[in-house]
Amino acid sequence: MIAAVIAVAYILFKRSQLLSQLSLKDKISHLESSLGYRKVNTNLASNRYGSWRNQRPRNETIARIWRGIVDLELDKKYWDQWATINFSAQYDNKKISQKLKHEMLTDFDYDVDIWSNNGLGEYLWEHILKGEVKLRPDRLYQYGEKIIRKIKYRFKGGNRLNVAFLPDTTEHIVLVLNARDNRTAATAKDWLDGLADLEFIQNAGLVLIGDEMCDNTWLLPYLNSKNRTSLKFIYLVYDSPLVNNVNVFQFPLGVATYRNFPLPAFPDIVVPAYRKYVCNFMGTVYANSSREKLVEILSHIQEKAGRQLCYIKTRQDWKSHETPQSLSDYVSVLKSSDLTLCPVGLNSESYRIYEALSVGSLPVVEDRVVTDSCAETPFRLLKVHKAPVIYIKDWSELAVILEKELQISEDSRRARRADIVSWYERFRQTLSDQFTQTVSSKFFDMK
Repeated sequence: MIAAVIAVAYILFKRSQLLSQLSLKDKISHLESSLGYRKVNTNLASNRYGSWRNQRPRNETIARIWRGIVDLELDKKYWDQWATINFSAQYDNKKISQKLKHEMLTDFDYDVDIWSNNGLGEYLWEHILKGEVKLRPDRLYQYGEKIIRKIKYRFKGGNRLNVAFLPDTTEHIVLVLNARDNRTAATAKDWLDGLADLEFIQNAGLVLIGDEMCDNTWLLPYLNSKNRTSLKFIYLVYDSPLVNNVNVFQFPLGVATYRNFPLPAFPDIVVPAYRKYVCNFMGTVYANSSREKLVEILSHIQEKAGRQLCYIKTRQDWKSHETPQSLSDYVSVLKSSDLTLCPVGLNSESYRIYEALSVGSLPVVEDRVVTDSCAETPFRLLKVHKAPVIYIKDWSELAVILEKELQISEDSRRARRADIVSWYERFRQTLSDQFTQTVSSKFFDMK
């Protein structure tokens, strides 16, 4: 028995010695032959800039198994050894049993980069995918990594980023861009045009803040193009008629991360606590808008009641950023209000809706289409997901709503807050599942 153990140990030792003496290319050939793969093509290939392409093996399965058997450390020194080899051969994956794949694969099969030049990227990454971010010391951009469903997502976000900076190791990319107006749409087009020139991109998707008037037809050539880097899918903010749930999907406007609106911190929301205000409205009041009517009706209701039922704070000019104090005050009022009034602006959808939901304040939403260019049914995404929202057609209905609210018991309000917070958490998780499933199926044909 002892002799047999010694013999096996000796064989394993000699095998290890043999592997250590082989070149990297010979080691891979040895691995392939032992697993029944066809011989790999190791022809050198250069990219369009003339330098050797630095990339991983095309077949991710062979790379993962190789790392497990030869026990390579995944630092830059080892990855640099791949730089002069183009693994372009196609492998017969059917020869590997599902059991072997399951046992030998490591944490992820593919890399997908997410690059964003606006706050929607932070909402996608931190609030929906629940990834963490770090800020580079030079403050050029934020970055983070997270593995979801065998895909490693790598996020970069910052207004100094440009598609021209994409490294040639990038193969699968999701861009998060802003096309709310003509100026930002021109920048988005530059990014998409630049992407088409990058030969190393295999798959591309887009998450976009669309035009507030829902005029997004300029996207169609990028979606239907026969170009190798045509978009495999688009997630589009606002109720665009282009949404078909096949390759164009709707995405929420979300919270104003560019104003540093915080991540939901459910223990800090204090759902059971008493809330000081029945409702609130804080926002810009545009001339001849329904917001003017809302403020007028709300003031009349409070004057008739003889006390402050709701917190009102308005301004005449829109501001893109908040001071730390104004942001703190805004969040505090949301957490102190049972209802948050959400009138339409240039579009029906607003950050205020999602910000209220995140802290358990019930949104009262003006349910009407602002422009004929948008879909006939506003708030399509919220209605599909059965959001806890009160929809009204006119602010003249507000008096009846507030009267009913005053008749609700405190216990019922607490229960409702908990339901709102729970719904918003489920909503974010559903969006995460849908987004990652879209990437898996559209990029890699994974079911």
